[in-house]
Amino acid sequence: MKATKLAQGVYWVGAIDWNLRDYHGYTLPGTTYNAYLVVGEEKTALIDTCYPGFEEQVLGRVASIIDPKTIDVIVANHIEVDHSGGLPKIAKMLPSVPIYCTEVAVQGLARHYDTKDWNLQVVKTGETLDLGQKTLVFLEAPMLHWPDSMFTYLAEEEILFPNDAFGQHVASSKRFDDELGKDIALAHAKKFFANLIIPLAPKVLKKLGEVGDLGIGIKMIAPSHGIIWRTHAADIVTAYVEWSKGVSKDKVTIVYDTMHGATDMMAKALADGAMDGGLEVKVCLLKDGRYEGCHRSDIVAEMLNSKALLVGSPTLGDEMLPTVAGFLSYLRGLRPGRLTQKKIGFAFGSHGGHGGAVDQITDDLKTAGIEVVEGGMEVYFKPDTDEREACYRAGLALADQVTQM
Repeated sequence: MKATKLAQGVYWVGAIDWNLRDYHGYTLPGTTYNAYLVVGEEKTALIDTCYPGFEEQVLGRVASIIDPKTIDVIVANHIEVDHSGGLPKIAKMLPSVPIYCTEVAVQGLARHYDTKDWNLQVVKTGETLDLGQKTLVFLEAPMLHWPDSMFTYLAEEEILFPNDAFGQHVASSKRFDDELGKDIALAHAKKFFANLIIPLAPKVLKKLGEVGDLGIGIKMIAPSHGIIWRTHAADIVTAYVEWSKGVSKDKVTIVYDTMHGATDMMAKALADGAMDGGLEVKVCLLKDGRYEGCHRSDIVAEMLNSKALLVGSPTLGDEMLPTVAGFLSYLRGLRPGRLTQKKIGFAFGSHGGHGGAVDQITDDLKTAGIEVVEGGMEVYFKPDTDEREACYRAGLALADQVTQM
């Protein structure tokens, strides 16, 4: 195993997990656990580690540059197990090595591991560590995306190590954005943001402002998952700003499940109206994510740049279908209402008794911070010609509302 050079004395020494398919509740094509080695004239620092079981990959890549036992410093940007899981083995190998982290991280690491013999060193924003012609600068970043999180900046090379920020879940033999391809890298980053970062959007904007106020240059961004942004660093920062603000297209995402086809008919009529009204439309039939691109994690990525979200379900035993309820539970946790630009919501569905699903969907959309068109649309059993026409007109009306946003 070989390390990958980022700059003079700076290397990727992470691990590739080719097999991971589900993480944090969403689907992915594998991932990487990125760790970095910074070799100064006086000291060598290892920034982050890996998930338990992947230590040999990290140590093997370190060994292609230096003897791992000569590491002088470890930086723990984040204590989540996919980044800190290698610490017990490495700390045992290097019993006196100082581990630099935030004060909150000291407490969290002790909840995860037996740290009584670890040499934990608390750092705060603005503090530095001189490695000899290479200077690490620390920037606390609480709730990006855990309370313990921090960024590390390599001043001389202008490389930002922001841990989970700007990351993507993708397993690849490519290490850089220009190798994987800008559009592919941004698509993976968008899904990562939609499923993990949306609740933190206001903090993202604030932290990016703080980084800007420092007046530092950023030539490269080396996150903890996925590829490294060496050519398109400015593009991913711009994308994070736009995603955090909720900048969207004239687009609607329609999400639903159906029992006997009635709610499906409504969804298609709504889609036709929205398309004829000039909107881009994405239609997602849930069905437990069995349809390509319709897993909840794919849907929220589509929703990220949509101005409207339409959710439909028939009523089953006075409740919405479990697939729809599960999606809305996931959506409530993401709280898209924290994005600067609000999204329009609309509920629809069929029933064979007194209904109820549409009201429940409406309530859940409101809880998620989405501005719901009151009333929604609910039909008895199968929609007739007039009701299908009403769905079409509702799609047209939503298109008019969206295009005026």
